[in-house]
Amino acid sequence: MQYLCSLTTLPHVSFMNYFSPKGDWIHFRRRNVEYIMYFIAEGEMHIQENGAEYVLLPGDVFFLQPYLEHVGTRPAPCAYYFVHFSNLSLLPFDYGEGTALEIADHQLAEDTVDSVFDFEHCMLPKHIRVRDEAVRAQIASLFDACIEQGRSGAKHYRVFWACKLLEILTTLAQNSSDARAEAVGSALPSRTMGKIQDLCAYLDTHYAEKITGSIIEAEAGMNFDYLNRTFRRVTGKTVFQYLNRVRINRVKELLKTTDMKLAEIAALTGFSDEFYLSRQFKKATGVSPALYARGQMKN
Repeated sequence: MQYLCSLTTLPHVSFMNYFSPKGDWIHFRRRNVEYIMYFIAEGEMHIQENGAEYVLLPGDVFFLQPYLEHVGTRPAPCAYYFVHFSNLSLLPFDYGEGTALEIADHQLAEDTVDSVFDFEHCMLPKHIRVRDEAVRAQIASLFDACIEQGRSGAKHYRVFWACKLLEILTTLAQNSSDARAEAVGSALPSRTMGKIQDLCAYLDTHYAEKITGSIIEAEAGMNFDYLNRTFRRVTGKTVFQYLNRVRINRVKELLKTTDMKLAEIAALTGFSDEFYLSRQFKKATGVSPALYARGQMKN
């Protein structure tokens, strides 16, 4: 299970704290009306959601869905951070059981998720295992800052909570993306992974130029069809899907920060003309460039 999370609005955070019970502890039975996120600091938590059982270990992040029954299955020592939140769009995608490679290759990831995935959205697995100690420390530090703001009664501390929650979620999304790429990449030759990384850097900087399969093949020194298949396994999207996202995000930036005409923006972002840009932009975002520029894009 993964969630497509919208980052365009601030969530409402009702509770955020750290809980460290003495001795063994078992989660109580409840059915909550908000999303709840747990970040396990020490020990382990045994919890069941709607009949599915999970064992959460240090570094694990877990999202409890609202309106489902949650109950502990066995006592254990445990300490964890938690946050209760709502008004944040989390659209669930259930990929079922599968490896990172299988999830990356899932047709839904290409046809549905990729059409709306950009800087305003992120993908969040329901159960995330954060293995990087630096990332764990970063998340704990963000929680601690929120708890301190709440305890001190700082003015507008709930707004602070909401902003920090979005920062935590984007950190988790990046960590999950890195972990997936690492899992897929570990099965590939190091030379191939180097080519994928170099290609990402090339597309990020040369997006305004005309880029074709033959140009990429010459740049990478590798068969394009093989490179494209491997690129999708690592990143979750094809080379040209990735390039299109880079271009669309640059278009968004220019629409928001300049009064340039669409033809000028097209020339700066690699689109053949303003009409093609407009079609691709509406396909990616659901609105026209003009509507987006007026700040009327629907969340």
